[in-house]
Amino acid sequence: MTKKRFLFTAGERLRGLRELMGLSRPAFAEIVGIKSKRLENIENGWQKMHDEDFEKVCSVFEEFSRWIAYEGPVDRQPMELKVADSAQKAAVYLVKCNPELLNNSGISLAEWQSRHQAMLDELKDSEDTAN
Repeated sequence: MTKKRFLFTAGERLRGLRELMGLSRPAFAEIVGIKSKRLENIENGWQKMHDEDFEKVCSVFEEFSRWIAYEGPVDRQPMELKVADSAQKAAVYLVKCNPELLNNSGISLAEWQSRHQAMLDELKDSEDTAN
């Protein structure tokens, strides 16, 4: 029997979320209420996420709770880009709706907007089409 590679570990998804948000590890740790060293250990696979960690992250980033918690095997090839694109779009939308998430991140709202302008335009087009 061959073991299937999971799309990501919970720690890798956590790091992906943090990086998509453009947050440093200390800033992300402060926002979710996890010690920075523990976050580092989880991201690097040295410690597993406990229920308490999931609760802290998912209470702040509710839109990502299923993605962070998902542990089932996924066929990597066709899904990898879709998940990355979807996660990035969700992260941009989350910060667009909650710019206070950038507090203590070391990046200004204007700088963040310039980095994500293409995705912001895409979101605006989607909203315009929906209305």
